[in-house]
Amino acid sequence: MTRANKLAGKKIAVIGGSSGIGYGAAEILLEAGAHVTVISSTQDKVDHAVQQLSSSAGGNVQGRVGDVRDEDAFTKLLLSLAPLDHVVFSSVDKIIRGSLADANLTDAASLFGVKFWGSFVVSKAISKHGIVVPGGSLTLTSGAAALRPKKGATIGGALNGGLITATVSLADELSPKRIRVNTVVPGLVKTPLLGKLGNSDEQQKEIYDQAAQRLSVGFVASPEHVAEAYLYAVRADYANGSTIVIDGGGSF
Repeated sequence: MTRANKLAGKKIAVIGGSSGIGYGAAEILLEAGAHVTVISSTQDKVDHAVQQLSSSAGGNVQGRVGDVRDEDAFTKLLLSLAPLDHVVFSSVDKIIRGSLADANLTDAASLFGVKFWGSFVVSKAISKHGIVVPGGSLTLTSGAAALRPKKGATIGGALNGGLITATVSLADELSPKRIRVNTVVPGLVKTPLLGKLGNSDEQQKEIYDQAAQRLSVGFVASPEHVAEAYLYAVRADYANGSTIVIDGGGSF
């Protein structure tokens, strides 16, 4: 097998793969020849993603419905898909932005339940059960607020920073199973998340245009640009416990 078709026939679950960054990751993994299972929380989202991926990337794609807030049910779902070669976790409900003084901590706790605790639900299942084969990998998703926490991103920065910290210890904990763990840290990406914060299409365009002027690459990424980092994390056998930053030069 050559490096070009290294992922041909590999079974990969992309949790949160129905939209945004997860969708981009699913698409590029399909293009690399993998058999991809897209997992999302609602049937409509799953069906739409599978239909779109089948027409855009082709290959072997299926969908499953699962909610990471239900540990028992989600673990059973992963077990039903086992053995998997790789798992990608990019599930997120909303991003958390705004003044800490005005924050609704109940809502924030709910959001932690998807991206933060969801990552641990999946990691625990992989650690406890033979879901991922030796030589496989788990790729998590953090965010740039972990690297540059500023006013308005206190809660989101803590969430994302915790995932980066966990990556190293998870990589060590899963090393006896020969399962690699890495985390991708995207910068600003054009996804539905800004809209979920109440920004109109015009406001989103203004935010992206202003950000593009600050980035050294001169543009704000779409999911397919960030997907390259997930492909690397899955393919790179020597990458373990790594934080993979892909932010258009926003770090400097």
